[in-house]
Amino acid sequence: MAMTKYQNPLLLCTLLVTLATAIHGGRVLREEVYGNGEIYDISHRYVNDMPLWGSKEGIGQFVWLMKSMKNGSLSNESEMKLSVHSGTHVDAPGHVYDSYFDEGFDVDSLDLQVLNDNNLQLHQTKSTTMIKQHLLLLFTLLSCAYLHTVFSFSPNDAYPAAVDGSCSGPISTDDDLLLVPNRREVYGKGKIIDISHVYVNDMPSWDSKDGIGQFIWLFESLKNGSIANFSKFKLSVHSGTHVDAPGHVYDHYYDAGFDVDTLDLEVLNGPALLVDVPRDSNITAEVMKSLKIPKGVRRVLFRTLNTDR
Repeated sequence: MAMTKYQNPLLLCTLLVTLATAIHGGRVLREEVYGNGEIYDISHRYVNDMPLWGSKEGIGQFVWLMKSMKNGSLSNESEMKLSVHSGTHVDAPGHVYDSYFDEGFDVDSLDLQVLNDNNLQLHQTKSTTMIKQHLLLLFTLLSCAYLHTVFSFSPNDAYPAAVDGSCSGPISTDDDLLLVPNRREVYGKGKIIDISHVYVNDMPSWDSKDGIGQFIWLFESLKNGSIANFSKFKLSVHSGTHVDAPGHVYDHYYDAGFDVDTLDLEVLNGPALLVDVPRDSNITAEVMKSLKIPKGVRRVLFRTLNTDR
């Protein structure tokens, strides 16, 4: 059973964050700074009156409890519906450039190394205070790759150049210019490893033989006269690469508002041990013993049958 020690990667999971306090207002500890300033979480919490483009009321209700332990279900499971242009996010080239939208340039084609630079400056709003440190800024990336998730664009190094290297961003619509999204798993010479799976209609889903099904819709289009391409998505918060919140299977934690926003980002980001496990059995206690994982390892990733797919 092979083991691989990643050298200082950043493990990026798609965290489908269901903010339970938007439903029942629990009081729990939430932080913005982790690891003695190595990680800054600059994303805003999702609430019903969060500002939304084109709406005076905000995003409205965006999450529903579909299954409840109080009603006999094995766990608490929610579903959410949002515009991909909600909250703290990064705009994709396809938001205002239709040629890039048609070729699938979504947020999954952006450079995570640029978005998580360890040499940057933060300018505090309404203040002359400037902070220049080694920071990791965590954005809420609502990324639905391949299915034309759309955000907007402003020219900078985070956006991919054309394949011939002739431009610094999506600024040309010449017919002879080949547009190819560059999707990677490794950034910054191995410093950042994106371990999240791409969202597709037949992605495995709990208690479903057909997968997650259609989960994203284009409701405003440049081709139909809108000023930009806008999409909405609807998903179970238990879809894709994600982290389970304490309230998922512990009802008293759910009642107190312990969602994924209460987890420690320092624990979720850092060096990890990658372990191959048997493909013909579940990860049982016996399998765990056979892996002989060294003491002191804080993070373990399991390469499973699903990984092979």
